[in-house]
Amino acid sequence: MERYEQGLISPGQIDSLLKLRLVLLFAEHPWLRMSAAHAQQRLRESPWAIAEALDELANAGLLSKTECCGQPMYRLTTIPEHRLRLECLARSFDDPQRRDELYDLVRTASEERRYREMVIPRMGVLAAPEFDAFVI
Repeated sequence: MERYEQGLISPGQIDSLLKLRLVLLFAEHPWLRMSAAHAQQRLRESPWAIAEALDELANAGLLSKTECCGQPMYRLTTIPEHRLRLECLARSFDDPQRRDELYDLVRTASEERRYREMVIPRMGVLAAPEFDAFVI
């Protein structure tokens, strides 16, 4: 896989299939600006899960978040480096073989995130930097 995709699929970045679907939606429609409620209508997922995923993607710098009419609105980041990496990820997703690889990496990132959330705090460890990014 291409170098620009490195680190995108990792705990705290794209670490769930829902986040992958969201970033691919925004990458496919870079002009798109929507709220969690609109995303829920498009993806038919739990509104709370979508709101959490959008917020986490914005905190990771992959989406931009603004307030409009009292609710958060999201769009693809304006940071050129992140946009390029997301575009490369979307192109990779178009290849069926790479798509399977991406799904496997997202599942691995999801498992790593769950591990960090459950085990590492109990051990008194604040972070495990050696697991911060998967190279894809």
